[in-house]
Amino acid sequence: MKNDLVIKRFFYSNLFLSVLVLINIFLGPLVRATDSGLACPDWPLCHGKIIPPHDFNNWMEVGHRIYSGIISLVLLLLIFWTFKVEILRKNFLLLYIFSSLVIINQVILGMLTVTKLLDPTTVNLHYLNAVILLSIFSTITLKAQYLTEGREISGNFFAKIFQKRNTIILLALGFIFLQLFFGGRVSSHYAGLACPDFPTCNGFLFPRGQGIMVRYQIEHRFGAYIALIFSALSFFLSKKFSFENKSKLFLKSAFHAMLFQIFLGAMNVIFRLPELITASHSAFGAIVFILTYSGLYRQILIEKK
Repeated sequence: MKNDLVIKRFFYSNLFLSVLVLINIFLGPLVRATDSGLACPDWPLCHGKIIPPHDFNNWMEVGHRIYSGIISLVLLLLIFWTFKVEILRKNFLLLYIFSSLVIINQVILGMLTVTKLLDPTTVNLHYLNAVILLSIFSTITLKAQYLTEGREISGNFFAKIFQKRNTIILLALGFIFLQLFFGGRVSSHYAGLACPDFPTCNGFLFPRGQGIMVRYQIEHRFGAYIALIFSALSFFLSKKFSFENKSKLFLKSAFHAMLFQIFLGAMNVIFRLPELITASHSAFGAIVFILTYSGLYRQILIEKK
C-alpha cells in the first residue's frame, strides 16, 4: 500500500516535470522569435551582471535561463527521491542517469548557442536535445502511471517494440523527428518566409533553383505531409490491431495534433511569423512526437510477450 502511494506521487511529480519541459520548449523558440537570443552576449551572466539591465529582450533571455535552472533543480530533487526509495531506484534510476547526461548536454548547447552567436546547427541541436529530454521524462511518467494501475512490466522490451505491426508507428516516429529537424533548420536559418505564400512557394508547387533557404522550406513542408500520412496510418493500425484504449487515444491525439501543426505552419506564413504562433509551432511539433511515442510505449508496456 505504501509503495502504491509513493508511485502515485512519483507519477504526478514527473508529469509536472514533463509539463515544465514542454513549456520550456515553447519559451526557447519564443526567445528566438523575439530576437532575444543574443540580448545577453555572454554566458552565464548577462552583460557581465547577475541582474541584467532592464530591457525586454534581456529578460526574455535571462528568464529562459532561470526557468531552465528551475527545471534542473526539480530534476535533482526527483533523482534524490529516486535514489532514496528502493522501488523507485529499481524502476527509474537508469532513466534518470540518462536524463542527467542529456540535461548537461542541454546546458552546454545553451552556452554554445550564445558563444557561437546563434550558429544554426547549434540552435537546432539545442531544440532537438530538449525534445529528447522530454521523451525521457515522458517515458518515466508513462511507466509510473502503468505501475499505479497495479500492473507488472514483463517481456523483452526490444522484442516487443520491433514487432512487425509496430513498423508503421516506428516509421512515423522517425519521420516526425526528421520533421522536427527540418523545422528547426528553417527556424535557425531564419528561412520561415523563404516561401511567402502557402501552399505554393513563390507561385510554384515544386520551385527549382531558388536558393538553399527555399529548399529548406520546401523540405519542411513536404516532410509535414509525409509525417501526417504516417500519423494517420498509425492511428488506423492501432484500431485494426485493437491497441489498448489509452494507446489508441495517444495515437488519435497525435494525428489531430499533426493536423493542427500543419495549420500553425500555414498561419506562420500567412501572418508573417507572429511570435506566439512561431513558438507554438515549435512546441506543437514536440507534442506530436511525444503523443506518437506515448501511444507506442504504452502499448509495449501493456503487451505480455
